[in-house]
Amino acid sequence: MGATVTPILYQFRISPFCDKVRRAMRLKGIAWDTVEVPVVPGKFKHISPTGKFPAVDFGGELVVDSTDILARLEALVPTPALFPVDPRDRGEALILEDWADESLYFFDLTMRNWPQNRASFLDDLLHAESGIKRRLIAAVTPGVVRGQARAQGLGRKSEAAVVADLGRHYDALEARLAGRAWLVGDSISIADLAVRSMVFVLDRTIEGRALSAARPGLDAWSRRVDAASL
Repeated sequence: MGATVTPILYQFRISPFCDKVRRAMRLKGIAWDTVEVPVVPGKFKHISPTGKFPAVDFGGELVVDSTDILARLEALVPTPALFPVDPRDRGEALILEDWADESLYFFDLTMRNWPQNRASFLDDLLHAESGIKRRLIAAVTPGVVRGQARAQGLGRKSEAAVVADLGRHYDALEARLAGRAWLVGDSISIADLAVRSMVFVLDRTIEGRALSAARPGLDAWSRRVDAASL
């Protein structure tokens, strides 16, 4: 980025959307500063009035939403490209990114809150909190997250049904990756970063890790994306 100001990433470390942005900046060789936002982000309303993160301050230009942030990064540092040049490939990449953001995300929200996965979820969520604040947030979070998952719909299904649904998604990824290194085209793209960010956090669940480990193509692709972006 030459002599430009170092971007500042405002993030929840646990968030796969923030992970997507970090991966994009690493891939493009962009140095950045990080501000960890607390779970209750009231004092950061001036950064993100909606309370949603990531947000990136590009020298006074605030961009909120991971897709918009990646588009801004692409404009600042065009190579390596995250958005395919070919219109068909670009469309497919954006569809896969949206699928990851709007579908796979709710598997993360639902499954990490299951009793057998909850301890690691709360540790990840509350890593920057301590004392009574940590205990209070830990007490209310499971109910809040359960309500969000039920409102979306996935949280109203049984655990077995949710795992079966995720298995079908992973089967689709396994089939798409057969004989190819990346999800779209011949190089890593926004699709790979978005989907891997979700698979990465789902690997923090017992069930998600078992599903991905049972699919060698998906597991090998995950290692390729990590090698390029971690």
